[in-house]
Amino acid sequence: MASGSVSITIKLFSALREALGESEFQLNLADVSEASSQVDVAAIKKLLSQRGADWKEALNQPNLVHALNHKVVFVDAVVSEGDELAFFPPMTGG
Repeated sequence: MASGSVSITIKLFSALREALGESEFQLNLADVSEASSQVDVAAIKKLLSQRGADWKEALNQPNLVHALNHKVVFVDAVVSEGDELAFFPPMTGG
């Protein structure tokens, strides 16, 4: 593991931002996974869900949209140092 902080930017939009009271913050990847060199979106969601019931509910709703560096991804997408991970509430309408 490299020394120093290896961080990504987390962004929350719309109802998620309102529910959680944050719009953007840095997350140290070392906090997510010390056993493995690869961190995916699912691992980040799991870590953030430990912040409390509001976080768990907000980040685990069905059809939550995850965007890694402005591209929509699945939870198995690997996150790297300097990436931007954004969470959007489910899109409604049709």
